[in-house]
Amino acid sequence: MRLLPVRCLELKSTEMSDSEMRRIGVDPAGIRIMAPKQFHYNLKVDGLSPAQANVIKQEMLSLGGEAAVARGAASCTVPSSGAILSGTLRQFGLLLEKLKYQSFGLSGVGEALSVVLENISKRDMLLKGRDKEWHLGRKTIIMGILNVTPDSFSDGGRFLDRSAAIDKALKMAEEGSDWIDIGGESTRPGAKPVAVEEELGRVLPVVEALSGKGLTVSVDTTKAKVAEEALKAGAQIINDVSALRFDADMARVVAEFKCPLILMHMRGTPGDMQKDVVYKDLTGEVYNFLSERVECAVSSGIGRDRLVIDPGLGFGKSREGNIELITRLREFRSMGLPILIGASRKSFIGKTIGANEDGRLIGSIAMSVAAIQNGADILRVHDVKETVQAARMADEMKALAR
Repeated sequence: MRLLPVRCLELKSTEMSDSEMRRIGVDPAGIRIMAPKQFHYNLKVDGLSPAQANVIKQEMLSLGGEAAVARGAASCTVPSSGAILSGTLRQFGLLLEKLKYQSFGLSGVGEALSVVLENISKRDMLLKGRDKEWHLGRKTIIMGILNVTPDSFSDGGRFLDRSAAIDKALKMAEEGSDWIDIGGESTRPGAKPVAVEEELGRVLPVVEALSGKGLTVSVDTTKAKVAEEALKAGAQIINDVSALRFDADMARVVAEFKCPLILMHMRGTPGDMQKDVVYKDLTGEVYNFLSERVECAVSSGIGRDRLVIDPGLGFGKSREGNIELITRLREFRSMGLPILIGASRKSFIGKTIGANEDGRLIGSIAMSVAAIQNGADILRVHDVKETVQAARMADEMKALAR
């Protein structure tokens, strides 16, 4: 007997689902009913009380879904429990309706679940700037790295001269860079802090020159004074690797100028961040950290539509940890914010392929494409021309799944 052709469909969007069902002649009314049943999600909730965990588990089971909770939640012998809820989009929709009328604060849990389900369904996002906007989702933004420092890990000292820095930025713009990220203080492992005046002296002349030529400039700094003067000089974006932790005045500056802010995860400081790279739950800890920093930014008057998150590859992570974050990057879409990835030429690539900084182009490109496929919106890179070409191909692949 001849076996019939059978394949496992990769349905990554409702449009793909609709298309496949139309191909076999499904009634349009049936498509509307069945599509929500074809998308399965696993949502993790932390910090539930035993009562909340028990009710959610019973409700999810009653709908044909599943809920994994801590052993001891049923007997209330644990102080709290996480939960992994597994079900179709339809089942989650029914669960949310039930939770609206439950006690134990479960309506709030339902609201949180609803936000995440809405966030992960987003394909396009709007990032608001000072006087322009960026529509993210269809075309990956390329951020060219311009280190005006003597000691950055890959190109330290090459662009310390103002003319060399400007020429490099103009070349990156010609090659397709959307943003130029200027840094006047190295954040490589073991780097020492730089005085405010010294950082300003390195950064401001380049910001003024490039902004005057119409380039979109971001400034990589943790200092509020540097951020403020750079924004006055024409910078559009602040890239803060400390996520507002190193300078209490940074949030005020960003809020006043209404500029985009990049919040990055880093354990410790550049000087000591690689001394402890062991985590119990790397992705969970990075996610929770960024969630908390986003709420801090919003409570300081910075709009969510001006925020970008960065898991911080190379900042307090092992080789395996960096690769895990790229592999699980789509989980960060749950925040509903643009994601930036900076893997370019970093040591975890060198350790994997056995190459120094100048020999990590192909490894960097591989990580960039993987990041785009897993949900990255912005790439911070050294090699603009090659990354732009790779990103355009990855964007085309992603567009087919819309």
